[in-house]
Amino acid sequence: MSLQVGPVAARDVRSDYRRLLATLASRARWLGSRDPENAAQESLRRSLQNSASQPALDYYFGENPPGDVRPPEWPLDQLYAWLHGVLLFVVREERSRVGYRREFPAGAIGLEHADPADPAPNQLDVLVQEELEGIVRKCFPRLDQEYRRVLRMRVEGMKYVDIASRLGVSENTVATWVSRGIRELARCVRRRSRRL
Repeated sequence: MSLQVGPVAARDVRSDYRRLLATLASRARWLGSRDPENAAQESLRRSLQNSASQPALDYYFGENPPGDVRPPEWPLDQLYAWLHGVLLFVVREERSRVGYRREFPAGAIGLEHADPADPAPNQLDVLVQEELEGIVRKCFPRLDQEYRRVLRMRVEGMKYVDIASRLGVSENTVATWVSRGIRELARCVRRRSRRL
């Protein structure tokens, strides 16, 4: 995006600002935002609240540029990179909120606009799920005893600190066992799935 910027150049600030918003909204759409215009606005709002990016935004896109004509610390390309980073973060937050909302029934927490769960699951999905559960049941006994023990405790809802105190080991050890147990279980499931 090439804009005539800076207080010296004669420019239409509102037009520059609208183009910046349109560019950010287009980028948000490309990143998968469900509401790209709002994501663009939120990115600019956050950038104007940040002490590092706010002077550059005021200088390049403000209606009343600063009295001193010295350019800000950030050149325009650095400001664009910053805005893109903030926009990426905003879109990821949006996706996270959408994913989080779908985990609850819409009426339970007052989210009428959330996608309702499909009441009749696809028969193929049910069969695949049953097959995978059977494979996991066959693979689980092949894990080391420590891995099986901590994974069972985690499935029962125990926290790492509780598991560590019960087993007399550190939380880091528990985290390692959980991670390695899941990794070993996944390898076994992949091997068996390939045979199908």
